[in-house]
Amino acid sequence: MKRALIVLTEAYADWELSYVAAELSMSHSFKIDTVSLGESTVTSIGQIKTIVDYPIDQITEPYDALIIIGGNSWPTIENEQLIQLIKTSLDEGIIVGAICGAVDFLARNHLLTGFRHTGNDLNTWTTDEKFKQYTNSIDFINEDSVIDQNLVTANGSSSVDFAFNVILALGLIDNKEAEKNKYFYKSGFVAYKLKYGEIG
Repeated sequence: MKRALIVLTEAYADWELSYVAAELSMSHSFKIDTVSLGESTVTSIGQIKTIVDYPIDQITEPYDALIIIGGNSWPTIENEQLIQLIKTSLDEGIIVGAICGAVDFLARNHLLTGFRHTGNDLNTWTTDEKFKQYTNSIDFINEDSVIDQNLVTANGSSSVDFAFNVILALGLIDNKEAEKNKYFYKSGFVAYKLKYGEIG
């Protein structure tokens, strides 16, 4: 059984977690462990209280994917352990997924260098002093979610694209199936049937 770490912060975005966690679980090949930056419990934007499996300083076992969920706390988060966890994962070829504010964190900490990527607001990254370590705006792709090498990024409106791009990057489905699944969740059951026929 492979292992995915999902990083949840206080005021994390429920909707950015839901699709990717469900798809990983339903693949029957991944065990999910939730990780916090220190808290034993975090509360989502939707007021869902979540007991995390362990804090970041207690990660010991190997893992096969690192997923970092966005939320309202990212503008003020500074965490060296998380920086090192992301850097090590990227360097070792482990699939890393970051969405919304989590991508901002990568941009602020020079972790997008060498990867094509997307995010919420390129203008902020290139004008705000907090993002002075972000130096590769030429690699910004104006799409909802981008896969490059072992990094998956997405803006905050694109939890469906993010989820299936993570699943695609992990080799759990092919591109054709990923596109069909994205269409189903974004366009609805009726539109899907009209385009693809019956489900299953």
